[in-house]
Amino acid sequence: MEKEETAAAEITPAAQKFLREQIQAVWQLELVMFMKQNAVAMSAANIAAHLYSSPREIEVALSRFDKNGVLIADGGEPTVYFYRPETNELKEAIEDACAAYQNKRFAVINFIFSRNSAEGS
Repeated sequence: MEKEETAAAEITPAAQKFLREQIQAVWQLELVMFMKQNAVAMSAANIAAHLYSSPREIEVALSRFDKNGVLIADGGEPTVYFYRPETNELKEAIEDACAAYQNKRFAVINFIFSRNSAEGS
C-alpha cells in the first residue's frame, strides 16, 4: 500500500480513478493512448499490428473499453473502434492519466503495478 500511496501522490485523483477502474496493465494504458493519438477507426488486427501485440488480447481490451465508455465500437465486419470517451469527466481523467504517463512514467507504472500486487495478495 505504501508504494501505491507514493506513486499516487504524483497522479491526479481523476487519473488514479481511471487507472484503478480501467487499467490492469501498462500496455492497456498504451493502447488507450494509441487510440487517442490516432483518432481514426481501426480494427483490432490493425491496432495489434501497430502495437506488435496479440490481436486476441487487443480485441478483449477494446471490447472492455467499449463497454466501459472509453472507446466506441462500430459493429461492422470487422468491428472497428475509435476513441470517444462517454463523458467529459472520463475524457479528462484519461488525459490526466496519459499526461502523467508521459511526464511521470515510473509513478504511473508503480501505481498500476502496486495496485495489482495488492489485489493479488
